[in-house]
Amino acid sequence: MGGSIDSLVPDLRDYARALVDAASAAGLMPRITSTVRTHSEQGRLYRSFLANPARAYPVAPPGQSSHEYGEAFDMVVTPMAALADVGYTWKSWGGGWDGHDAVHFELPGASARARQKSPLVAGGVFYKLADFISGFVPYLGEVQLADSLATLLDHDESAASWYLQHPAEAIRDLLS
Repeated sequence: MGGSIDSLVPDLRDYARALVDAASAAGLMPRITSTVRTHSEQGRLYRSFLANPARAYPVAPPGQSSHEYGEAFDMVVTPMAALADVGYTWKSWGGGWDGHDAVHFELPGASARARQKSPLVAGGVFYKLADFISGFVPYLGEVQLADSLATLLDHDESAASWYLQHPAEAIRDLLS
């Protein structure tokens, strides 16, 4: 995954570099692990998270992540116990950090903006349209096809069951 600070939105780049520099100056060996993600990368991470939520940091559904809009980055430090101090510094500079997803640093309000931008937010136009269309598909044929392909390609039954539980997202993925 990884990514470059240069891929972030301009308003975030200098602050992200400053945080990396501050953590380096403190001897914490910071490493950016994720910046901008594609919709499909976010979907893969989300399905993996749903399959084992205890194993990973929280992951927003595809279309609802501030990473997809270049407004967030993930960073780790050594020792990881110092991450709370880094998060405190980020917040004191005005950045968004809640500690629940300790590696996630974002522009203020970025997660809320990402959720509002998502066409898949319940009640959104695409969501309503996909739900409407899926009602005319016998036995949700497209979703079952996505289920079969996900199982064959990923060898991950959790991805298949995720598609069955989220038909609007499955149809969107088939169309993209």
